[in-house]
Amino acid sequence: MDARKCSTHILDTSVGKAAANVRVTVSRLDEIQEWRSLRAAQTDADGRCLLLQPGQFPSGIYKLTFHVGAYYAERNVKTLYPAIDLIVDCSENQNYHIPLLLNPFGYSTYRGT
Repeated sequence: MDARKCSTHILDTSVGKAAANVRVTVSRLDEIQEWRSLRAAQTDADGRCLLLQPGQFPSGIYKLTFHVGAYYAERNVKTLYPAIDLIVDCSENQNYHIPLLLNPFGYSTYRGT
């Protein structure tokens, strides 16, 4: 059985807090090089969400889309990014935790544990 899972955590570095209620969608690049939508999730009060559970996560290239425009609009904050796409190659038999450090005019990411 494939035991891998994929999760994320969003931190709004402009306020030093987790970004709650941010919609995140996950797509996978298929055999004909087109993105196939898999699911949507929403971050919890701690800015975390499980994107793909074991058995839903075969090796491949995935796109995580963080819909941050609505998050900032709720706070009346202007942002350069209505959405942020991260494309990751998940070909190892491991868990993937992909945090997003966010502010209205920049972001960074890394592979966490």
